[in-house]
Order: sequence, then C-alpha cells, then structure tokens
Amino acid sequence: MDHSSLQELLTPVTARTDPTGYTVRVAVIPDGQRPESGDWQEAEWVTIGGLPYASLLVGPGGAVQVSRGPYRTWVEITAPPEKPVVASPTFHVT
Repeated sequence: MDHSSLQELLTPVTARTDPTGYTVRVAVIPDGQRPESGDWQEAEWVTIGGLPYASLLVGPGGAVQVSRGPYRTWVEITAPPEKPVVASPTFHVT
C-alpha cells in the first residue's frame, strides 16, 4: 500500500460462524504497538467469495492516515457475550 493512496483496507476474519451480523471495529497500528481506545474505527463487513473481511477506508481523507512503515490491523468484533480482538499479519506502507 502506498502512503498517498486512499483505498479500502480489507482484513480477513476466520470464524466458526458468520460474523457479519455483528459490529466490527478496526485499528490500524504501527507494528509492535497495541491499539488504545482512540485508535478504533467503525468498520464494515465485506464478503468476497463467501469469506468475511473487515473493511476500512485508509489514507488521505479516510478513517485512518498512514505513513511509511510496518503496520498491523486489529479487528474487534462485538458478539455478546464474546468480544474477540485479533491482529493481522504485518503489512508495509511504502
């Protein structure tokens, strides 16, 4: 991903059941850090080929601005009584 690009960032979510009926939030954080309360952004679900992805618009004018470097997305799903938080693999912004 280029730091000047405005684009949809998709994070795949693996679950035993379809999570798309639940609220999802995403934090885009430099690698090695954990999200804090102000880092979370309301996200949307996108299904591609039957697989669920948490979707967030990232870049200039998007929900999150990123600069060059390694990042991870963190996905939080509110599925009472559970509220799982999972991190993606590292990706690089150039």
